[in-house]
Amino acid sequence: MKRIVVVIFLAVLSFSCTRNLHIEREPNIAIEQYRTYGWNKLETTKASHPLYSSVELNQTIMREIDKNLAKKGFRRNIATPEFLVDFHIYVEEQKFQNLVCGAGFYRGERYLPDLSQRTYCESPEIVKYDDGTLIIDIVDAQTGQLVWRGTAGEIIDNPAYATEIFRKKVKRILKKFPVQKAGNTTKQKTDLENVISVK
Repeated sequence: MKRIVVVIFLAVLSFSCTRNLHIEREPNIAIEQYRTYGWNKLETTKASHPLYSSVELNQTIMREIDKNLAKKGFRRNIATPEFLVDFHIYVEEQKFQNLVCGAGFYRGERYLPDLSQRTYCESPEIVKYDDGTLIIDIVDAQTGQLVWRGTAGEIIDNPAYATEIFRKKVKRILKKFPVQKAGNTTKQKTDLENVISVK
């Protein structure tokens, strides 16, 4: 009998949504005029799921953000930051059903369609996966106003790959971040030189 795998529509829709990239920006703030940044007061654990609450993951995300902001022309300065960076990790377990249904049968080398009105399906298989979302926030250091937010989601089929997946999310999000205007670059001592060399 020929077997056809039917995946429920909502599962397909969920998959497409998890890969969305969304950017929000305060239109009245010239982010390009900023020169320096610092880290906001990060919590010890940023993930909403225990499997993704690791120091290694947090440090990887911070290093990747530092490197990508440096490429945009911004420099980390703890003493006088002009904007603050924060990030949030949200991981939720999702489920969908696989239905395996019969649509005909083989007789010798010929395939004969099932002409009956009834279609027989096996018991649905429940497939689980993690839907991981990374949010990067940019806050004005003086006013505390949120001026930019980038959000990216993706399916995580194995927690062992989470570090690399979130590292790529950072690069994908900050690719949309404004480039610092060259005219605002000043020669000032920062604390990023050792960070940007970390692979």
